[in-house]
Amino acid sequence: MSAPLYLLPLFPLIGFALLTFGGRFLRGTAGGWLASGMVALSFVAALLNVLNLPAPVHEVLWTWLPNMAKNAAGHTVNLSVGLYLDRLSALMTLIITGVGALIHIYSVSYMGHDARMTRFFAFLNFFVAMMLILVMADSYPLMFVGWEGVGLASYLLIGFWFAGHGDAHPAEGISNSNAARKAFVMNRIGDLGFMLAMFLIFKTFGTLVISDLQGLGAALAAAPRSSLELICLFLLVGAVGKSGQLPLTTWLPDAMAGPTPVSALIHAATMVTAGVYLVARSHFLYDLAPGASLWVAWAGGLTALYGAISALNQYDIKKILAYSTVSQLGYMFMAVGLHAYSAGVFHLLTHAFFKALLFLAAGAVIHALHDEQDVRRMGGLAKSMKFTHLVSLMGVLAIAGIPIWSGFFSKDGILTAAYEQNAALYLLGLAVALLTAFYMGRWYFLVWQGQYRGTAHPHEGGAIMNVPLGILAALATLGGFLNIPSFLGGRQALSGWLSAVLPLHGAELSAGTEWGLTALAVAAGVLGLGLAYRIFGLGTLTDAPPALRALSSNSLYLDDLYANLISRPAAGIAGGLDLADRGVDGTVEGIGGNISGLGRVFTLWQSGFVRSYAVSMLLGTVLILGYWALKMLGGLT
Repeated sequence: MSAPLYLLPLFPLIGFALLTFGGRFLRGTAGGWLASGMVALSFVAALLNVLNLPAPVHEVLWTWLPNMAKNAAGHTVNLSVGLYLDRLSALMTLIITGVGALIHIYSVSYMGHDARMTRFFAFLNFFVAMMLILVMADSYPLMFVGWEGVGLASYLLIGFWFAGHGDAHPAEGISNSNAARKAFVMNRIGDLGFMLAMFLIFKTFGTLVISDLQGLGAALAAAPRSSLELICLFLLVGAVGKSGQLPLTTWLPDAMAGPTPVSALIHAATMVTAGVYLVARSHFLYDLAPGASLWVAWAGGLTALYGAISALNQYDIKKILAYSTVSQLGYMFMAVGLHAYSAGVFHLLTHAFFKALLFLAAGAVIHALHDEQDVRRMGGLAKSMKFTHLVSLMGVLAIAGIPIWSGFFSKDGILTAAYEQNAALYLLGLAVALLTAFYMGRWYFLVWQGQYRGTAHPHEGGAIMNVPLGILAALATLGGFLNIPSFLGGRQALSGWLSAVLPLHGAELSAGTEWGLTALAVAAGVLGLGLAYRIFGLGTLTDAPPALRALSSNSLYLDDLYANLISRPAAGIAGGLDLADRGVDGTVEGIGGNISGLGRVFTLWQSGFVRSYAVSMLLGTVLILGYWALKMLGGLT
C-alpha cells in the first residue's frame, strides 16, 4: 500500500497553518509535538511509497498555466502542478522527513524555553514542506517554487533570534539578522541562474516537465551543444547559490547564527543539498554537456579545499561544522560533476546522518554550557556528558572516513570516481580527506578531552534530546552498509537500486587497485586524526602558524574580497545618490514651501465668517472708490 504523493508536503503545510493561526491557543511544548507529529506522518507516507515503488509515479494535481505556449511541433503546452516520485526523489523524501522528524523532536527540548517556540516550529514545518515540493516537483517551475520556499524559510529561521527577541543580545540579534539577509541576497544570485536555465530549456525543447525532457531521447542529443552547455552552466549557478559553493559560499558558514536545530536542518538534510539534487535530477542534460560537468566537478573540488582550510583554525563549535559542511558539499559536487551520481547521492545520505548528529551534539554542548560556543572555554566534557561524547565520537569517525563508519564507504566511492577520471581532482580530494580528519580531530579533542576550561556546570540534555542523537549515531555508524562495494564482498545495493534512474559511469577497476585506493583514503583519515591527537590530544590549546592561522580564521579573506570589490563601492555609490537625492529634495521642498506660504496668506481671507467677508467687501469698495477719486483729480494717469 502506498500513500498519495500530495500527502507528504500536505502534512507539514497543515502543521504550519495550525501553528501560525492557532498557535496562541497551544500551551507549553504542544506546538513542538504537533509539528513533530506532522513531519513523522510525512515520513511514514514516504516509507510506504519507497516500499511500494515498482515504477515511477506521476500525480498531476491541477493545471497551473493553461495554453502557456506552443512548442516547436505547434502543439499547445499546458504546465500542470504535478508530483513525481522515482527512486531518487523517494530517497530524498526519506532523508528530509526522517532526519527532519528527529530534528523536530530534538527541538522540543532545545527550544522549550523560547517564548516564540510555536512560531519556530511553524517555520520548521514550512521549511520541510517546501523541501518536499522541491524534490518531488515534476517540472522545473514547480521545483523553483520549492526552491524559493526553502530560501524564505531559511531567512526566517537563520534570523529567528533577531534584535529585540528575548533570547538574543542586541548585538547578536543584529548579527543574526545580517546573516539571514546575506543568505537571502546571495541565493537570489543563484536563483537568477536557475531562471535563465528554465528560459533556455523552454526555448530549446518546448517543455519544462522533467520526465518529458528526459523522454526526448534522440531529440535531446540532437540539440545544439552550445545550448546544452549553457543550460547546464546556468543550472550550476543556481546549484552553487543554494548549496554554498564557490564563489557564492560565504553565506553558508554565517547561517549557523540561527538556533542549532536550524543549523542541523539547513546544513544536513535539506536546503544545502538542493543544489546537488538539481544536478543529479538533471543528469540527462549534464551527460550531454561535458564542459559544464567539468565546471561542476572543479567548483566542488575547490570548494572542498576552501572549506577544509577555513575550518582549521576556527573556535566556534558550530562554525567548524559549518565549514565542514561547505567542504563535504564540495565532495558531492565533485562526484556529480564526474557523472558519479550515485556516489554523490550516497554521500548526501551519509552526510545527512553524521552532520545532523554532530550539529545536534554541538547543540547539546551549547545547551549544557548556557550558550557558550567557544571551544577554548570547553574541554574535558567527556566526563560530565558521557552519552553526548560517545555519539559525537561516532560522528567524528564517520566524517573522517574511518572503517566501518558510513563516511568511509561514501567518501571512498567519490575518491574512486575521481581516480578513474581526473588525477588532479583525486589528489585534491585525498588532501581534503586528510584535512577533514585533522580539523574534526581538533574539534573533538578541544571539546571533549583534557580539563574543563569554562565556568558552567555541564550536564546531559535529557531523553528528548538524547533519543534523536542515539538514532543518528546508529545511522552514522551503520548507514554505509547500504552500499558496500563489490571488492569488499558487497553488492552496492544502493547504487544498484538508484541505477534505474541514475546512470552508472566509469570502468570497473581491479580489486587490487580498489584496495590500494581504499588504503590511501583510510591512511589519510588516520593520519589526520593522529596529527590532531599529537597536537591537541590532551585538550591543549595550540594555534596554527601565524600565516595559516590568519588565512584560516579569515576564511581565505573571501568576505573581505567581496566587501572591497562589491559592498564598499556599492555603499559609496548609494551614499552619493543619497546626497544627490537630498539636494533635489531640498530644492523641490524650497519651491513648495514658498508656494505653500503664499497659499497660507490667501487662506486667511477664507475664514468662513460672514463679518470677515463683509469687511473685505467694504475695504475693496473703499479702494475702488479711492482709485477713481484720485484718477478724476488727476493724481493717476
